[in-house]
Amino acid sequence: GLDDVPIFSPNQDAKFYNELGIVGNGFAMTAWRGIVAYDLLTKCLHETRPYEKTKGDVESIYKIYHEKIYRTLAGGNGNMDSLLREMKASFASISLLREKRPLVGVVGEIFVRSHKFSNEDLIRKIEALGGEVWLASMDEWINYINTMSMRKALIKKDTSDIMNLFTKRFFQKRIEHRYSKPFEGFLKSVSEPGIKDILKKAAPYVHDSFEGETVLSIGKAIDLIARGAAGIINAMPFGCMPGTIVTALLKKMGKDYGIPCISIPYDGSESPTMGLQLEAFMEAVKTEKL
Repeated sequence: GLDDVPIFSPNQDAKFYNELGIVGNGFAMTAWRGIVAYDLLTKCLHETRPYEKTKGDVESIYKIYHEKIYRTLAGGNGNMDSLLREMKASFASISLLREKRPLVGVVGEIFVRSHKFSNEDLIRKIEALGGEVWLASMDEWINYINTMSMRKALIKKDTSDIMNLFTKRFFQKRIEHRYSKPFEGFLKSVSEPGIKDILKKAAPYVHDSFEGETVLSIGKAIDLIARGAAGIINAMPFGCMPGTIVTALLKKMGKDYGIPCISIPYDGSESPTMGLQLEAFMEAVKTEKL
């Protein structure tokens, strides 16, 4: 119902960063800093909340640093490094239970898997049923765009795009390494595989020329299994074509690796059958763990 609302939809190819420049100088790099910082915050939340001795401790710290990261980005004051070191110390100070939970990998459409309202608070439900979640990171998609854009720029021999992408990737990787360093030895999920590794893992099931979320979801699922996941959930919008293809491929992949894999479609209306499906899945995951 709003009038005169501009809609900005950048094309996700080699011109991606040029189009982002419309928003303002430095926007792309500021956005990247935010993506990396919030990914680290999310990992801290998911690795500590299932084991907290006092319910609510982790969520309280999460909310504090969610706001602090936002203010640091908005203020552009350059204090993100010290803030992240402080954040790590705060999460490390939480008293945790000494217990083992089965690891559940969550892949799928980026927005649905990451947005708790859209996925009916899937991660909380998995934790309530006795699991710990490793969520595919947000920066995976940006890294994928970089890789595919570079591939196309090399084919076209577009020197300008090649240099632009090379520079962007160099600074992005430097920021990612710098921000992640304080969490080494604290977060099990701090290290993420490169996109070429993800595409290689997916290759037996889907060729990387089939671009988009499908190849990422399959490759990341295999990566998570290699890192100890006892089950995989594909969170997808109802009727999503890439998600439907992943659903079919997961049936074969699950048999090959001998672990339970399910797809959960979301359409905005909560269904009791989804709860039953998730409970049955978690029982299978626990059995697999044993």
